[in-house]
Amino acid sequence: MKVTDLPIDERLKMFIIKEKKIEKLYPPQIEAIKLGLFNGENLVISTSTATGKTFLAEIAMVNTVLTKNVKAVFTVPLKAIAWEKFHDLKIYEKLGVKVAVSTGDYDREDKWLEKYDIIITTYEKFDSLLRHKASWLYKIGLLIIDEIHYINDEKRGPIIESIIAKIKSLNINLQILALSATIENVEEIAKWLNAKYVKSNWRPVNLREGVYFDGKIYYNDGTIKNVKRISDPITDLSIDTLLENGQVLIFTNSRANTIKIAQHLAYKISDYSEKLIDIEKTSKIINEVRNISKSKLLAEELAKVIKYGVAFHHAGLDYECRELIENYFRDRIIKIVVATTTLAAGVNLPARRVIIHDYRRYEPGIGFEQIPVMEYKQMAGRAGRPGLDPYGEAILIAKNFDEIEYLREQYINAKPEPVISKFFNDRNLATQILAIVASEYASTFDNILDYLYNTLGAYQRGIISNYILKNLVKKQVDYILKFLEQNNFIKCLGSKYEATSIGKIVNLTYLDPYTASIYINGLRSKVETCDFAYIHLIIKSPEVPKLRVRKSEYSKYFEYITKYWNDLLIKPTSNIDELVEDIDSFDEFISEIKTTLMIMDWINEYDEDIILQKYDVGPGDLRMYCDTLEWLIHSAERIAKALGMNKHVENLEILKYRVRYGVKPELLELVVNLEGVGRVRARALYDAGFKTIEDIANTSPSVIALHVKGIGEKLAEKIVNQARQLIKEDKVKKFKIEKTFREVEKEISKRKGFTILDFLSS
Repeated sequence: MKVTDLPIDERLKMFIIKEKKIEKLYPPQIEAIKLGLFNGENLVISTSTATGKTFLAEIAMVNTVLTKNVKAVFTVPLKAIAWEKFHDLKIYEKLGVKVAVSTGDYDREDKWLEKYDIIITTYEKFDSLLRHKASWLYKIGLLIIDEIHYINDEKRGPIIESIIAKIKSLNINLQILALSATIENVEEIAKWLNAKYVKSNWRPVNLREGVYFDGKIYYNDGTIKNVKRISDPITDLSIDTLLENGQVLIFTNSRANTIKIAQHLAYKISDYSEKLIDIEKTSKIINEVRNISKSKLLAEELAKVIKYGVAFHHAGLDYECRELIENYFRDRIIKIVVATTTLAAGVNLPARRVIIHDYRRYEPGIGFEQIPVMEYKQMAGRAGRPGLDPYGEAILIAKNFDEIEYLREQYINAKPEPVISKFFNDRNLATQILAIVASEYASTFDNILDYLYNTLGAYQRGIISNYILKNLVKKQVDYILKFLEQNNFIKCLGSKYEATSIGKIVNLTYLDPYTASIYINGLRSKVETCDFAYIHLIIKSPEVPKLRVRKSEYSKYFEYITKYWNDLLIKPTSNIDELVEDIDSFDEFISEIKTTLMIMDWINEYDEDIILQKYDVGPGDLRMYCDTLEWLIHSAERIAKALGMNKHVENLEILKYRVRYGVKPELLELVVNLEGVGRVRARALYDAGFKTIEDIANTSPSVIALHVKGIGEKLAEKIVNQARQLIKEDKVKKFKIEKTFREVEKEISKRKGFTILDFLSS
């Protein structure tokens, strides 16, 4: 089928041909069109990577906007993917289609989105918008759920299901298009969505899967390829690809391994007898990396390997660094990328050969476990670049001859695990039931059950038709409703449930009720406390990953437990003696303490590289922590305000901004009010005597440029003009830092804790 034959707007046809340079469609795309893609049919498309699923979604959205005068929403699992899709879709603005992206601020309904035609967002944000019942939701004509296999995910799966259930409850008449490369039970997902489906293994570039051992690749088609033995399997396979002018993606099971393997390959390439890399081109990237990375240590590590066409890629890197690596890999200047499996989750980065370094992964508290088949298929799907490669290869590495057949059976010839709902566990269900009641999707027990029956979990369990299962769900729902009542999130009036004011805040801020109850109990335990105690309370949320503490570090962090014990808002036991005796509670608690200290270092202006060295937390990780904490602190602040806890409100607001900017309290006026002034420049201004917006407004740009390191004439002029305008319009945001509160912090900083050895000996 040609693009000219598509039943779409003529303007869009010409745009696809001229701007996208596409004239013909792939077989799976043709099948989707024949099943009614442009006729409003719900569709689940499960086809291999690079078969044009996203392209179909794009033209379906644009055509819907142009021909039906309605909106289209594109939902994805990760913020990074949302921004990537946003940049990709901006090209369609040439057709007059307005594109927006929204990924944060869960307690806002984002009325500004009313003005846009295509909206890209994360699952969580779209679920939040559905909770707010924004008026423009009824104008949506098409909903795209990208990577729908995330239903299998403990965290994001229930959110996808709740999105579908809310849409059904609101009776929004829209078309649903669900996309994935790895759904085995696609027919079941399609039935749940009342959709038709396309399932195809067709690929534009043939995929050869194989196992490498002892200088040979044993392919799934029975053929064998000899590979020149140079050193280790990764080096052999990588250099073999480079010699054939291909690129390599290596997936490994830890961040440490990404760096270790990248360094090893860079050394082998530099020492190889033939020229494999254009060093003149790769050297030009090095300064870019140094300029954009917030971590000098990581920038230098990257610079050393990029010189030889290799890069490591993991979530600890700045987003800008990861984007730079991806772009230069697409431009074929960087030849090898060693990544953690996060790169396989939706980022469009194909390569000639994909190497799976290890099919096992370490899980804390469990040990080494094999990766799921679905994860392997996601990684293998990255092999082969349409238009560039005659084929793609996905290679596993065997440690002995017997393992060759094992890997073939376990991964190459195996089918992905079926997508299974995780909706009906207590924490997820409590969150969803509160959302149902607080957002007024249901008010009676039977209404709540009807809502839950719209989920995949209910469909897969056969709850609707099975009397015994139905009664079990009723008992579970009854138990959770009692929990929500006891914690004052909802109240029952006759046969109807409604949310309390606190329940509504918890729902709209996107907190789960269990975390909210911890926050409320903690805030009620004291009138006010120190930053350490507030941060410790906030990170009790399961949304915040806790840093692992090695046994050799126990004594070090135990000192901080004893130092801050009396200030904490939430304690695992009534006294430290009991804590030490309970090993599980102690391990969990000491991890919380270490995580709290890492955030304390950030808000006390420790350099990113010091944080990296102390905690193994890179700039990318730190950004994730800060974004998550800012949301959670804001939620706690909203709760404190509703409960009339004014001291907590004041302290939490200050802490929220300190976490956002990574500064001590005295810098808040500068960083919050002035664009282009981050933590480093704000500290330089403050230390040079420009401590307030008024100080800056009352001086000249030349004086600032002369006395403040890192600020030139142009930036100084911009800063001074901003300050004067803010004062003129009376828009300077001030922060009241109470002396007594600061004195508490100073008093705590002088305290000496004692070690676990001191404690045991006493």
